[in-house]
Amino acid sequence: MKKILILLLLLCEVAVSQNITVLSNKKILSSDLEFYYPHFSPDGKKIAYTNQNFIGLYILNLKNKKTVQITDKQGAGYNPAFSNDGSTIYFRWNEYDGLKKYSSIYSKNLKNNQISVIESKRKNLSPPRIINNKLAYTINNNEIKKQITKADNSVPEKDIWACIEKQQIVIYENGNKKVLAPKGNGNYIWPELSPDKTKILFTFAGHGTFISDLSGNTIADLGYLNASKWLNNNWVVGMKDHDNGKIVTDSDIYMVSADGQKSIQLTHTDNIIEMYPDCLTNNSKIVYHTIDGNIYLMTLKID
Repeated sequence: MKKILILLLLLCEVAVSQNITVLSNKKILSSDLEFYYPHFSPDGKKIAYTNQNFIGLYILNLKNKKTVQITDKQGAGYNPAFSNDGSTIYFRWNEYDGLKKYSSIYSKNLKNNQISVIESKRKNLSPPRIINNKLAYTINNNEIKKQITKADNSVPEKDIWACIEKQQIVIYENGNKKVLAPKGNGNYIWPELSPDKTKILFTFAGHGTFISDLSGNTIADLGYLNASKWLNNNWVVGMKDHDNGKIVTDSDIYMVSADGQKSIQLTHTDNIIEMYPDCLTNNSKIVYHTIDGNIYLMTLKID
């Protein structure tokens, strides 16, 4: 009976793997320069990326293959945010006065190249997010929201988003703030709400990646999976990277089911180190960078 059960489990894994097919996986930037941390626009037509250490911000138009530089400012490439229609990008950049760090938030309209200042020289300013046609961020751990486009009431969405404050998960919902520590005291990173806004994906540093409900009850253990993102409500994409204490020695991109029961390796390379994937949510595209500064676009077939 035990042998039959093991055989059935193995067959299930094979069946699941056969339902996920990598249709293509191509380098999309031809340049002698090194680029990192790619990020999809919501419509999937553009990819934002940056230099090492998040210096500068660029956008690649996937249709015409043209690249434009948005800024050369320090920190601008860290978690920029596209408007829902992909026409505007919002970014934070940093400057220093001695040992004091100040941050500003800017926007650039990609149609007319108009640049606007949202916040100027603030301390403890978080990167911007787009929530229900509003720009959301925090100053000194206090939520700020600004309407940036006309609200689309035909597609109601929950007014909710997540971030990290003082190494803990914070959820802002309808103006209310909730602090979560699902695995107890420690360092939480990479919080991501599921597309349906009912679950939160996070990594508890040194312990692994998990999914909890919005009350902080752990509902899935995904094991070792860094920089993870939701592909859809059922699948998460992340990297399994390893180092020797000084440098990253290997890394591949994986898909893991939201219940933690299935894991599919998407890249299988000995000489390429793939890292930091971003997903086009509820679609079948993944973008990531390699450790030597190349950006790849992967297309999946999900049956």
